[in-house]
Amino acid sequence: MNSKANELHGTRDIVCPYCHHNLIVSVHCISIPCRHCNRYIDVKAVLSPPEEKKKLSRGDRKILCYKCGKEIFTNAKAQAVVCCYCYHHNDLSDYKIKAVLGKNIETHGTLYLKRKGVIEISSIRVGNAIIKGKIHGDLYAMGTVEILKPGEICGKITCRKLIVKKGGIFNGSVRMLNANTNIS
Repeated sequence: MNSKANELHGTRDIVCPYCHHNLIVSVHCISIPCRHCNRYIDVKAVLSPPEEKKKLSRGDRKILCYKCGKEIFTNAKAQAVVCCYCYHHNDLSDYKIKAVLGKNIETHGTLYLKRKGVIEISSIRVGNAIIKGKIHGDLYAMGTVEILKPGEICGKITCRKLIVKKGGIFNGSVRMLNANTNIS
């Protein structure tokens, strides 16, 4: 039957969202089990599907998961988020550090290494970094690395923007990321 004929008979055509078979239901029907897969169908939801996923509001934050590299969204005030794809815990906190030995640092927040602070580890992954102390190891930043007086970095830096102020020291190699680079 066509849709006009169905309306005259008080019925309408719907498609099961689970098995995709066509069904004819009453115009007054709210929910019904599918005759093919036996799962309940919310007829109202089938006739008027919900709007697309809510767009990001101004306060929402987009990050790339450190483990799988996929985009995930969270509230701007969140301190951590679990990736919905690989279930990796992504820290969003800012860190003010005086000294760290032997522990890897991984955060989407900002690393503030204080004057006279020393970090001697192999892996530092941060959103941004402001360095007034010494780092002996590799620094990976998704944003900006700023080396202030008397800051010093010995190792490889990967970042989008590198600023070395007068009195800051950088001894190593640098790899610049462009704005479209996906980080994994």
